[in-house]
Amino acid sequence: MVRKPTSSTVEAAANAYIQARRGRAAIRPAPSAGIAAEKVLRPLARQFGVGVEQLREHWPEIVGSRLAQWSAPESLQRSGGIHTLIIRARGPAGAIIQAESRRILERVGTFSGRQAPTRIRVIQGHAQAPAGKAANAPSRKMTGQQSSSQVSETVETSAEARLLSALDRMSRSIKARDGH
Repeated sequence: MVRKPTSSTVEAAANAYIQARRGRAAIRPAPSAGIAAEKVLRPLARQFGVGVEQLREHWPEIVGSRLAQWSAPESLQRSGGIHTLIIRARGPAGAIIQAESRRILERVGTFSGRQAPTRIRVIQGHAQAPAGKAANAPSRKMTGQQSSSQVSETVETSAEARLLSALDRMSRSIKARDGH
């Protein structure tokens, strides 16, 4: 009677056979381009801070959705240790941005880190809409009642007027939802 070898000895013998007769190692794939780019760009980002494209992407979170409709960051200028953020704003929004400049600089500083701008320069002109939002925005015509109510919503300053406006908007949305 011939005794069968245990499975562990068979596996060990098979493993030794494979190791002794193994061919060349497989060629490793090329490293990821993203990893290589990150190794180069990370030190540059630390040295020079974020770019204007990143600010454009996150502009509504930085200044708020209302001001983001009327303004956009245009460029960053660096000279002599002074970092200036240039913002293009439409019409009177430039004055509002200038008034809110301290808050905007704080929020940009939080976003961009050590190399944050220390000044804001506002240029009046046509501000470009944030990327992706202008193409997706539906074009709809407003009636006279809608446009006057939207204008009145932006003008109200007292707490009572804002409350009445909010209640009016809520009633219009409920009526629109119910089909009245």
